[in-house]
Amino acid sequence: MTLHAIETRDPRHVTEDKIHKAAIQLLRLAAHPRLVYWHTPNGEARSSLTGAKLKTMGVLPGVADLCFVLPDGRAAFIEIKAKKGRQSQEQREFQRRVIEAHGLYAVCHSHEEICSVLTGWGAIRLARHS
Repeated sequence: MTLHAIETRDPRHVTEDKIHKAAIQLLRLAAHPRLVYWHTPNGEARSSLTGAKLKTMGVLPGVADLCFVLPDGRAAFIEIKAKKGRQSQEQREFQRRVIEAHGLYAVCHSHEEICSVLTGWGAIRLARHS
């Protein structure tokens, strides 16, 4: 499988956005039929009015980049970071709460890590080539 969103020649230029787009492409190609997934767009710049409105509507700081209901019904989350990226305090708090509630949570720094995590969770089915 070739993923157009990942730059393999120079890994220094692999951004969170590129990893994220490649993850979505992978999910569109290989997701388990009963997998439910989505992205919650918490991080973009907004006006203070819009930010206040979203806060009253229940926006939760630190929510992971990708959210899943796995085929077995478990909740799971992936936070995507570039190679040297680190979680914010809000993201660490969200991770703590997910784990405390017996959900699954992973921080992934590459497309390969995402493939490994999703395969382990039973979220994707990769074709095997002989």
